[in-house]
Amino acid sequence: MRFLILLLTLATFVPGPGAHAGNRGDGGGGGGRDSSNTVNNRTTREVVRLLESGVGECLQLFEAYRFDCIRKTYGFAARKIKGGIDYQPAYEALRSVEKRVEAAVNANADPTAKRIRKGLVRYSAVKPAAVAAVKRETIRAMEDASTVLLRSPAPHQKPHFQKIAAVIDSNKVLLRSALLRGPVQLYRLALGLWPVAQLSHRG
Repeated sequence: MRFLILLLTLATFVPGPGAHAGNRGDGGGGGGRDSSNTVNNRTTREVVRLLESGVGECLQLFEAYRFDCIRKTYGFAARKIKGGIDYQPAYEALRSVEKRVEAAVNANADPTAKRIRKGLVRYSAVKPAAVAAVKRETIRAMEDASTVLLRSPAPHQKPHFQKIAAVIDSNKVLLRSALLRGPVQLYRLALGLWPVAQLSHRG
């Protein structure tokens, strides 16, 4: 009888295999799930790369199509961190840029312009007369997103959000310079071709 009581006592206090598996799941499998919710260098680098290369490609498009491309680029980057708890402020900042630029593009869409394709993605144009206004709204949206990222982070989020804010600022500078580049390039081109034309005329 005493032996039976001893066995029952041991069975009560010794954890079974399920308990150990649960603990390993919290540290291993649970850690894997948490890794998508925690800021990490790999994810941050991917977001930065998407914003950097994506906006760079957008600026190669005709001016009227750049903004739809930019808003889709920010949408792609936002989806990269969607659902990540630590990345939530960054996700909301990127989504804010996407939504604000999308609203500006939709409000100023050019119904006479055909959509163009770059890769697998199609882009819509804004009216030529609205380019300046849409540009201003895009830049303001980027500035606000950068401000949010630099203001909100906890210490462990800070270096990651700073990198994302930095690439947004870079996007903003490139957008401004790209929209100024056309006339300047034409002016330089004219200066470069003038002597040739002059010589040709003399010949």
